[in-house]
Amino acid sequence: MSPKASPDAAHSAIRAFWEEEGARYDQKDAHGIFSEAERQLWTGALGAIPPVSRVLDMVTGTGFVALLLAELGHHVTGYDASQAMLAHARAKAAERGMDIDFVEGVTERLPFPDASFDAVTARHFLWTLVEPDKVFAEWRRVLTPGGTLVADCSLNTQVAAHHYSDDVAAALPFSGVADPAPIVDALRAAGFGDVDVHIVDDDGQRRRAVLCARAG
Repeated sequence: MSPKASPDAAHSAIRAFWEEEGARYDQKDAHGIFSEAERQLWTGALGAIPPVSRVLDMVTGTGFVALLLAELGHHVTGYDASQAMLAHARAKAAERGMDIDFVEGVTERLPFPDASFDAVTARHFLWTLVEPDKVFAEWRRVLTPGGTLVADCSLNTQVAAHHYSDDVAAALPFSGVADPAPIVDALRAAGFGDVDVHIVDDDGQRRRAVLCARAG
């Protein structure tokens, strides 16, 4: 069994990785940035969010979901720990004339009041959570009662090995799951109900679960 990095060490390593990766993230085909199928998938998934909602896009990266949410008429806040990623997101929003508030910060401590959003979204993120119980509790806190969560999670058991060292990968509870059941259980423990799961099997490497849940 691989040694497990401490939470602080894992957080630092992950943040450093994505800070460097941010400069070339959009050029990687596996991220689906230029994929019409990916756009259609997320347009459909985001249909669970009521019109003109206040939406927090967690780990917004270079803004794929945040921009799509804005196109759909929502009031969007994009949140990420990577300055490099946020710089790209802000540039794309400005180029398209979209009013999106991008905020830098860590996922376990959100700088927003209770019940300040109608929906939370998270793309390509659940697999890289170090402390999912803390993160899910924060999502539940900032959501209004009955608010919507839309997120996906990789079901490729080797996804962390493609990005991080063995000790960091070992510290990620959802990085090696082939079944979304543990994620569903953790969401319910954090106060989410009506968790719907849709399995997307683009190919063996990109199999994932798209989850939609309601804050209790």
